[in-house]
Amino acid sequence: MADNAHRVLVVGGGPAGLSCAYELVRAGLRPLVLERTQAVGDVWRNHYDGLRLNTGRWFSGLPGGRFPWAAGRWPSRDDLARVLASLPARGGFEVLTGCDVESVGYLQAQSMWQVRCRDGREWRAPALVVATGTSCVPSIPQWPGAQRFAGQIVHAAHFGNARAYAGKHVVVVGSGNSSCEIASRLVPHAASVTLSVRRAPHFLPKSLFGVPLAALGTLIRRLPPRASDAVLSWLSRRWVGDLSAYGLPPPAQGVSGLGSVTPTLFMPVIDDLKQRRIKVVGPLLELNEQGALAHTGIDRTERCTLRMDVIVAGTGYTTGLEALIQYPEALTADGKPTVDDDGQSSVARGLFFIGYRNPLSGQLREIGLQAPGVARAVKDYLDATQLAPCTGSAKVSL
Repeated sequence: MADNAHRVLVVGGGPAGLSCAYELVRAGLRPLVLERTQAVGDVWRNHYDGLRLNTGRWFSGLPGGRFPWAAGRWPSRDDLARVLASLPARGGFEVLTGCDVESVGYLQAQSMWQVRCRDGREWRAPALVVATGTSCVPSIPQWPGAQRFAGQIVHAAHFGNARAYAGKHVVVVGSGNSSCEIASRLVPHAASVTLSVRRAPHFLPKSLFGVPLAALGTLIRRLPPRASDAVLSWLSRRWVGDLSAYGLPPPAQGVSGLGSVTPTLFMPVIDDLKQRRIKVVGPLLELNEQGALAHTGIDRTERCTLRMDVIVAGTGYTTGLEALIQYPEALTADGKPTVDDDGQSSVARGLFFIGYRNPLSGQLREIGLQAPGVARAVKDYLDATQLAPCTGSAKVSL
């Protein structure tokens, strides 16, 4: 099978990949986007029911894809899916769906990147943009005894609808936005809801007097970590208060110590905690046929037995880049790309990344800011290399 050659390929058809492709067209290139799902927008369309953007309409727009007024202040997952689905036509680029990329390698002799999908199809390009995102591979802990647990273990990415868990005893693991929202949505339907927490989260209001917290995030990110932590801690005390009596003591470290993890902005969970509709326990230690052994609290001084039918693991994701990128030292020890300000790899020629930053001001906004710079860097790289047209049966999309 002959390779398909292009000047630039984009791996990942979510917000980052589509935004970058839109800007690449504006820079005079014709990218091909490879997306593993069956339809553009599925990456968001398949999230759990009721999901809305915490960053608000004003701070969630993408290049070429602004939200309509009808989406309201807090666009839904379906609103975002519709925006994503419209981007290829608006931008004038092609997205090949149903292409699950399994490896990315570099052909040294040809100075080309080779992308291989699980169905055997291959593409080549001198410039490659990786935009598979920070939430690519759902991560579920390997709890001792999990093979004996008679109930269901589901990752938050596949949670679906809370009504499907009616009458069940559910333990939600994690304290991030997804875990807290899922726990609250389960309250009207489940027989009981327990939140298993490894460390106390930073709770912050989604908006301040009608203004999304993301707006404050654009200012706070310019402050030194100690100053930003002081501001955010004051906001948390002012809007949330002390939750120690409900199993969640104040966090041991500031927001700046969270890295790429964002504070928890889903405020309805606070009322559920205070009304004892959600019980808080510490980490799960071991599963058995009917439940689990867990710490009674975050302090991990005592243990308790939990009866449960379902575990919902809001335990995050991995980038999956270690298995994808076949190039030495292209990633850090924790699997993140090593890049400059414009997303260009520090060690690999022609390799670019976008969508791996998640500041308090919002990941979608960050993607919108980053996409033009990445597109310019790709164009500059291709212009500088002065690549000759490919020969043979392969054709280069200019």
